[in-house]
Amino acid sequence: MSPRPANTLRSPAVWLGVGGTVGVAWGACSPEFSFSAHGWPSAWINTIGSIAPIPLNRVILVAGVVALVWSWWRLRGDTEVHLPTALGLWSLPLLLVPPVLSPDAALYADLGWTLSTGANPYQVGLATSGGPFVAQVDPLWTGTGVAYPPLTLLITQLVTTASGFHPYLSIVAMRIPALLAVAAMLWLVPRIANLLGMNPRRAVWLGVLNPLLVLHLIGAAHNDAPMIALSLAAIWTVLRWPNRWVQFLIAPLLVGVAMAFKQQGGLTVVAVAGLPVAATLATLPMASRLWLLGWRTAATTAVAVTGFVAITVASGLGFGWTSWLDLMGAAGTPAPLALLGKLVALIAQASGGSYFATLAVAGRIGTVVLVAVLIWIGIRFSDRPLHLVAWGSLAIAILGQALHPWYLPWSLALLALVPLTHKQRRWTYALAIVFCIWNAIQTAIWHGWH
Repeated sequence: MSPRPANTLRSPAVWLGVGGTVGVAWGACSPEFSFSAHGWPSAWINTIGSIAPIPLNRVILVAGVVALVWSWWRLRGDTEVHLPTALGLWSLPLLLVPPVLSPDAALYADLGWTLSTGANPYQVGLATSGGPFVAQVDPLWTGTGVAYPPLTLLITQLVTTASGFHPYLSIVAMRIPALLAVAAMLWLVPRIANLLGMNPRRAVWLGVLNPLLVLHLIGAAHNDAPMIALSLAAIWTVLRWPNRWVQFLIAPLLVGVAMAFKQQGGLTVVAVAGLPVAATLATLPMASRLWLLGWRTAATTAVAVTGFVAITVASGLGFGWTSWLDLMGAAGTPAPLALLGKLVALIAQASGGSYFATLAVAGRIGTVVLVAVLIWIGIRFSDRPLHLVAWGSLAIAILGQALHPWYLPWSLALLALVPLTHKQRRWTYALAIVFCIWNAIQTAIWHGWH
């Protein structure tokens, strides 16, 4: 029997997931998750959130995440469930509630307000331009600029303007770009899988239905979603029409647009460069393979960077985001190299040294380590360019200055499109499940105490 929406409505696992997102949505409505002393700028949201007192609201939120994860896992082999319908059902409870498990959507709204005043967010700190979103911005970022590229900022301005700068609805509306991007992913992933000879259903299950995407791209409206969709669009385009115009102009320009949402999307140029000649790469000796992939990557990178620069110049916002890249590690995350750097800095401070100077040196060393790992991945998978980008994106997420759960859906979407060994699948699934549940627990414990 082919999967149909009617079959989906009869699936207990699907409804368990719906119950999970209802729990997450309810828990997120609690006024304690707002940075304002008055709670959310919506009376009915505060009323709903106050029904479950502290700490019951946190228990409900974590239980909801666990239920969603279990539901997702149960569906991995269920061929009767229509996965897009399941995704839609899971998403519905999240659409009108405050951003879940992260306050960044309020930050986006404040950026849109700043742009509407004629100011440049790279030069004017967050929550310093007045406006209706100041109270909802995480105090950790108050007064700082942002490292987001220009297209992300322009989208936030468009959304806040279209929603009339409403103090609550503008924040909720930040989900619209993410929803459009997820819809594009839902269309692209099975088509890319077909072109690569992969199982489309399994690719959608891992690459689009996973709970990290549901909670952090849809529920929290993170701006990684458009970057992921555009990166996948570039890959699909070069696979579907592998002529020279697509390989060296259209697909690289799509990567440039992806970079204008999130810079790490630029890694996709390797897949764009290598996929059209993947069969040849697999037959060449190492030196010839690296040369072929290298010059093609250089050519596509030049076009992608040109597109990115053109968007930046046209935006009028400039390259001020480069001044704020060091802020990425300011938030407390489980990024291994960042944690190690902080430990070394604390030891140095206890020995009479400078904490911040040591931390800066540790950060530079961490960057060298990440680059070395990326070079190793590049050599190791030079015959499989999509593998290279998939594992490279995971290395960037884990070994960067910060490790947030919304960094992982890009890697999961790419890993869903490449053959994985049994061991690789086991570790990938474990990472997605453990990190998703751990982040919910961490948020429940710490985010409400401010």
